[in-house]
Amino acid sequence: MRTISRIAVIFLTLAAAPCVGAQETNVAPTINQNFKSADLDVEGWATRFTGESREVFHARNDVVKAIGLKPGDAIADIGAGTGLYTRLFAGAVGPTGTVYANDIAPQFLAYIAANAARDGLKNVQTVQGGDRSANLKDASLDVAFSSDVYHHFEYPMTMNASIHRALKPGGRLYVLEMEKSGTQTAHVRAPKDVVIAEIEKSGFKLVEQVKVPGLKDNYLLQFRKT
Repeated sequence: MRTISRIAVIFLTLAAAPCVGAQETNVAPTINQNFKSADLDVEGWATRFTGESREVFHARNDVVKAIGLKPGDAIADIGAGTGLYTRLFAGAVGPTGTVYANDIAPQFLAYIAANAARDGLKNVQTVQGGDRSANLKDASLDVAFSSDVYHHFEYPMTMNASIHRALKPGGRLYVLEMEKSGTQTAHVRAPKDVVIAEIEKSGFKLVEQVKVPGLKDNYLLQFRKT
């Protein structure tokens, strides 16, 4: 009888676990080629990421306000690029908080680290991410965030599972992503309903689409780790 009970517990535990996509197929094999190049033009990308015509840059302060970070929070900026949001998060969480700048491009991380040292942002740490994992410590985050990055996940279910592990119980995930419509159809991998479905299958629950002033072609989704 005890053996049957143990089997039932194991079965229920596995059934409740988020999908890790062990056999997941790469859904966008070439999408990150530019960022994996040894010749990555970091300064060029920094200029491109901070263009005033770019909506996620123009609305950056309202996005950070909407997330509602508190002093002492630990947040991961996943796909941090050249650190646009990393710097803002560093100010929001204060000296007792931590910002993990996470990216697949070591050149971007070196750029962020140099700027953080120059500006005295001692609460910024860089973490090299991979195709299948953000490589963040389990239960180390209060909040995870990505901006214009989710459609770059080559193995979305596997990556989502790694973010799920990195969040503390009840931790929050924010995904800032471009609407898949019109001219963005070829650029963006999946429409919003697919993004939500993939993330919820990975052990998250959609809380809301956050209303952010200045966002028209992009949306901000809030999820909670379940």
